[in-house]
Amino acid sequence: MYAVFLLVQLCVGVLLGAYVTGTPTTALFDTAAATDLPRWLLFASWTVFTAGTLLAFAIPRRFFWPLLALVYLTVAIQSAATELIGEIGGTFAAAVALAATATLASRGPERPPRLLLVLPGFFTLTVGSLGMRGLTTLAGGHVVDGFTDLLELVLVVTAIAVGLVLGATLVPERRSGSEPGP
Repeated sequence: MYAVFLLVQLCVGVLLGAYVTGTPTTALFDTAAATDLPRWLLFASWTVFTAGTLLAFAIPRRFFWPLLALVYLTVAIQSAATELIGEIGGTFAAAVALAATATLASRGPERPPRLLLVLPGFFTLTVGSLGMRGLTTLAGGHVVDGFTDLLELVLVVTAIAVGLVLGATLVPERRSGSEPGP
């Protein structure tokens, strides 16, 4: 509910901006921008993103490299799988790989916890812009396109959630020696 409330707040902010500037709401329609950034810069931006995640969540610096590796793994799998099976499937595959790899990487006493390892990769998969785009497109009077974006939001969020759960169950956490076995 909190996320929905924030999304509605953002949409209201866009609408207020349109009203203040005299922009008609019919101008609120998503158009694709041309890609003009070099690939190396997009690649390097994930390093900056991971460093920002460490700062934002007060994660110890010693975990930077494992987190960066998981971010690049997530982005690579999502990009490759999206080319093969589409956005929803690519997001699902990346979420499964992220959760499974984070579970494996968290094994051991000196390793970071699984939840911490999943965090930056999860944020590479999130889709807040889809909800914002859907609501502002609806407010602009483009009903079909607005609901299409909102439906895509629901599908991608579901793919992330189910993928993370599946990935976590594919690789069981290692039991400590003191726990009784099955």
